[in-house]
Amino acid sequence: MAGRLTGKRALIYGGGTGIGLACAEAMLAEGAALFLSGRRSDVLAAAALKLAPHGSVDVEPGDATEVADVERVTARAAAFLGGIDTILISAGAGGPTPILDTAPEEFQRIINSNLRPLFLAVRIGAQHLLAAGPGSVIAISSMYGLVGQKERVAYCGAKAGVNGMVQAMALDFADKGIRVNAICPGFVETELAWEVARKEGDPVAVINGKRAMHPIPRGGRLEEMGELAVYLASDLSAFMTGQALAIDGGYTVR
Repeated sequence: MAGRLTGKRALIYGGGTGIGLACAEAMLAEGAALFLSGRRSDVLAAAALKLAPHGSVDVEPGDATEVADVERVTARAAAFLGGIDTILISAGAGGPTPILDTAPEEFQRIINSNLRPLFLAVRIGAQHLLAAGPGSVIAISSMYGLVGQKERVAYCGAKAGVNGMVQAMALDFADKGIRVNAICPGFVETELAWEVARKEGDPVAVINGKRAMHPIPRGGRLEEMGELAVYLASDLSAFMTGQALAIDGGYTVR
C-alpha cells in the first residue's frame, strides 16, 4: 500500500543518520513531507541531498537538549511544512555505565541526552500537533528500556524513562487526537555499529556476537525500523497509544 502518509508533515530529531534517517526515508516514500534536525550540519546536508529528489525535505541544525534550539527548529519546521502533525525523536546517547564506578557526570549526560529531547520536542511542538488535528509522536527507545543489561545503568534507566514518558504523554493527549508510542529496537546494523566494532580487535566477531544475542539470530534492518515508524505515523494505527513496541528479534521474551 503506497501513499500511507500522504499529507502528513513530520519533524524528525536525529534524522541525519541511522534509525532516524531510515525512518525519514520510509516516511518520505509514503508521501510525508519532512523536516530534519540534528547536531551536525554537514550530516544533515548530506541527508537532505539524499532525500530531496524523493519529496519535500528541509533541515535545520540544533541540539535537541537545548530549549532555544528546539524552539527555533520547531518554528522553522512549522513554517516549512505548513504545520506539524508528526514528531519523531531519534536523538540520544549511550555508553558503558557500571554502577560500581560510573562518574555522576557521565550518568547525567546519558539521562539528559535521552529524556530531554523527548520532553522538549513534544512540549514545544504540542501547540502545532494540537492545531493540526490527529497526529502522532514516535520515540525511538530501546529493548534496554524493557529489560536490564549489565553495565548500562544509565542507558537502561534513560530508555525506561522514555517508555514511562510515552505512557504519561499518551494519556495527556488521548482525548485530543494525538497518539504517543515508542519503538524499542534490538541491535540494528547501522554504520555507527560497524564503526564502533572496527575499534575492536575482531570487528566481525563483535557484530556476530550482537547478532547472536537475539533468538532470531541476526541484527535488525534499518528498513524494518522505518516500516514500523510509517505504521505509527499513519492513520492505520489510530487506536494505538502509550505502547513501547519491541522490534528486537525476540530478545525481550527469552
